[in-house]
Amino acid sequence: LLALASHFAQVQFRLRQVARAGPAEQQRLLRELEDFAFRGCPAPLPHGLGAAPGEREKQEQIEVQKEKQKELILQLKTQLDDLETFAYQEGSYDSLPQSVVMERQRMIINELIKKLDMDLSEDIATLSPEELRQRVDAAIAQIVNPARVKEQLVEQLKTQIRDLEMFINFIQDEVGSSGKAEDGHCDCGGSYKPSTRPSGNRVNPEDARRMQETGLQLMRRVLAVLQIFAVSQFGCATGQIPRTLWQKDQDNQDFSPLIKNLELSVERVRQLALKHQQAEHVICSSELQDVPLGGRDELTLAVRRELTVALRDLMAHGLYASSPGMSLVLAPIACLIPAFTPSPRTMHPWELFVKYYNAKNGQAFVESPARKLSQSFALPVTGAVVATPKQSLLTAIHTVLTEHSPFKRSADSELKALVCMALNEQRLVSWLNLICKSGALVQSHYQPWSYMANTGFESALTLLSRLSNLKFNLPVDLAVRQLKNIKDAF
Repeated sequence: LLALASHFAQVQFRLRQVARAGPAEQQRLLRELEDFAFRGCPAPLPHGLGAAPGEREKQEQIEVQKEKQKELILQLKTQLDDLETFAYQEGSYDSLPQSVVMERQRMIINELIKKLDMDLSEDIATLSPEELRQRVDAAIAQIVNPARVKEQLVEQLKTQIRDLEMFINFIQDEVGSSGKAEDGHCDCGGSYKPSTRPSGNRVNPEDARRMQETGLQLMRRVLAVLQIFAVSQFGCATGQIPRTLWQKDQDNQDFSPLIKNLELSVERVRQLALKHQQAEHVICSSELQDVPLGGRDELTLAVRRELTVALRDLMAHGLYASSPGMSLVLAPIACLIPAFTPSPRTMHPWELFVKYYNAKNGQAFVESPARKLSQSFALPVTGAVVATPKQSLLTAIHTVLTEHSPFKRSADSELKALVCMALNEQRLVSWLNLICKSGALVQSHYQPWSYMANTGFESALTLLSRLSNLKFNLPVDLAVRQLKNIKDAF
């Protein structure tokens, strides 16, 4: 009776599916209904195995009985699923059918096995619940434990970074609180200023100042005696060096051709830079893979061979290497020197930048502890404040000296590297302006008739300002790149 009722219920369910299906599905559902209707009800299990069967026949009957049991179990499961689905669709059964729930659970379990990377190749039936729990715990531990270790490592790194930031702030506060250095060190922000506290091998600043004043007084007395002797014996009425000491070079006084060359080179570099920008390429030679020796494209060559050379020639107009003791020692008898002194030695403009670097104590500024730590951790020394032109110029000169000096590069190469770096940072005019406004350098190393002394380099700065709004990415280490590669290879 149960088998017949279940069979009839399944026929009803399938008929309802046929009625609700569309025309395309009705033929398929009708064929399935026909197959199911003629399948019949499952036969009841036999109660006995017959009278005195043989051992072999018993075994065969048992095997047949097992097969029928499997078929019956399968049919009953199928009928139960159909009944649950039918009752759920009719609304008389609240929960989802067991087959749907098991299918979703199986999908979740399979995804968890993949995510946890569990090895369940063995039959689950052979494993006890405790063994299954241990395997799941081990798989979860492989994911959770590394995450916990990473969290602990991140916390330790954060603590170390906070300590380093506090240390850097402490150094900055200590550097900022100290006043202007007594020995002429650079007073720009973030630079190194040695402590004035006395140490075992340093002279007290007060004693040093007193010794310096005493030495200057003695020097003044000696110079006064020499001057009196010169006036009485040779008739020199002044103690200053006469302006005729450095004879003018009539051929070099006209600087208009140098200005013209600079203007032409600036215009050529500007046109090439605009051409690169219009082509939507960065002004850089690293993209040109087929260029020999790397970086020697048309723009780079124009900057290094034309613009830098024109700027060098203009800065070298009337530039000479002065003698530090000339004004003090030779002033009393300067009237006797012009007849016997040769022309002063010329000086390369790059040496002017180096003298500015030394005068501002750039070595101590760049290698200060605060700046070293800021470079190591990529932290700004002065917070969010942009570096001043003076700070950036000292850093650029230090970079050029560090890269080029070990390979004994020429002053031209170092000046070219500095000009390329200045164009990249859009600070060429501001850096040159620092040199031009340095009165001590201009008075000590430029002739009175030079372009720098006469005009203050203003017209040249105006010409160079045409390049200030252009973005460059020129190679700075072009002169030492091959040498560095050879050094790295060995």
